[in-house]
Amino acid sequence: MAGMDRPAMPPAPTPAQFLDAIRELSAQFVDEAQRVPAGAALWSVLWPTPGDMVDHLGQIQRWSAHVVRTAGPADRGAFARPADREPIAWMSESSADLVAALEDAGPDAAAWTFVGPGTASFWFRRQAHEARKHLWDIRTGVDPAPLLPSAGGPAMAADVIDELFEVFLARSRRAGQLPPLPGPLRLAATGAAVAWTITVDWETTRDAAADPAATVLRAGVADLALFAWDRVIPEELPARFTITGDPGVIAAYRDAPVHP
Repeated sequence: MAGMDRPAMPPAPTPAQFLDAIRELSAQFVDEAQRVPAGAALWSVLWPTPGDMVDHLGQIQRWSAHVVRTAGPADRGAFARPADREPIAWMSESSADLVAALEDAGPDAAAWTFVGPGTASFWFRRQAHEARKHLWDIRTGVDPAPLLPSAGGPAMAADVIDELFEVFLARSRRAGQLPPLPGPLRLAATGAAVAWTITVDWETTRDAAADPAATVLRAGVADLALFAWDRVIPEELPARFTITGDPGVIAAYRDAPVHP
C-alpha cells in the first residue's frame, strides 16, 4: 500500500469542483495567452504557437458544449474559430459557453462520450483536465518546464492520472495499439499516499502493493500527472523526479501511443 507516513489523498473531485476548475483555469488561460509572445515556441507539436493553442482549446470547449447540449456526437471541425473573429474574445466566449452548457445540463444528464454512452459528468471532468493541460502548454512559451496549474489541489492532479488511465490508456489498450512495456512501471507520489502501477500489458491499478520488479518513478502528484500526459521528460528534471530501476521502461511509456 502507499506509504503510511504520507498524507492521505482527499476525496475524488466532485462535478462542482470540476466546474470551478474549468472557470479558473480557462480564465487563467485567456489571461496568460495574451501575455505570451506571439512567436513563442510551445512544447506541443500539434499546436506549437500560442495562437494555435488558443484556437484548439476554444474549439474543444465549443464542441464539448454542443455535445453536452445535444447529448449526441458532432463534427469537431464545425467549431473552429472563424477567420474574422479576434482569438482572445472568441476564446473567452468559448469558455463561457462551455460553463453554461454544463450548468444547464447538470452532471447526471445523459450524454454521448467518445468511449460510449455516459453522463455529462464525463465532460465536467474531461474539460477541467483539458483546460489544465493546455494552460500548462501556454506557459511553456515563457518557461520550458512549468509546474502543473494548481487549481483543485492534489486530488484533482491525481484525477488527471486516473482519467488518463481509465479513458485514454484503456482505449489504446483495447485497440491493440500499445506494445508491451519492457517491465512494470510504478508512479509513486512523494507528498501523498497514492501510487499507480502499470503492468507490461498496460493494465493499471491505483494504490496496489508495490511490485518489486517495477521501475519506480517518484515525484509530486502534479509532476507525475505531467509525465503521464507526456508533458515532461523526467531524466531532464532530476530535481523533480527520481527513477529507481530501468530507465528504458520510462522511455517506453513515453514512446507509446498512450493517448493518441
